Amino acid sequence: MNPSKQAKIFDKHARLYEKRRNKSTIDTKFRKKLLASASGNILEVSAGTGTNFPLYRNVTSLTAVDFSTEMVRYAKEAAKEVSFDCTVIQEDVEKLVFRENQFDTIVSTLSMCSYPHPEFVLEQMGQWCKPDGQILLFEHGISSNKVAARLQENLDPLFSEKFGCHLDRDIIGKVNERFEVTRVDSHLMGIFHLIWATPFK
Repeated sequence: MNPSKQAKIFDKHARLYEKRRNKSTIDTKFRKKLLASASGNILEVSAGTGTNFPLYRNVTSLTAVDFSTEMVRYAKEAAKEVSFDCTVIQEDVEKLVFRENQFDTIVSTLSMCSYPHPEFVLEQMGQWCKPDGQILLFEHGISSNKVAARLQENLDPLFSEKFGCHLDRDIIGKVNERFEVTRVDSHLMGIFHLIWATPFK
């Protein structure tokens, strides 16, 4: 899908994301578990309305990026509520330019489903992350259950068109090809994954 069309979809749903931001939802425990490992100078891609901001604990600085005007508007308000340095940038993640080895931790939560070129985004994350840094992902993808996977494949055209979200991507496979994966916790028939990884040495 064209990124500008995707951004409009997320603009439309931003208020719903904002309403969920300070509530405990089904994915809150997963976010907390993953982000407990985040530290140092952090980059969060597709940060939405800033749902993750209050969950960070060992932060030197946080750079948060999203391409939706409305998401960024809410995220800038969320940034005012945290005690650490938090900069929110509006930009398409696929067009971001950062220095190599710039960040200690790079975070993505439920965003790899929406990128037109997720492989490129992962490769860029590997460039931006310090050699001894970490990449933390909470993502969903194709189920390890054959029946559920078939359903995801059938529903994918509808979801990708209406919500800008692909249901049938092999996230684990894409990550394994590009990073040294140190830990994976999978849930709900292998649809959702918490992934701890580092750049290849």
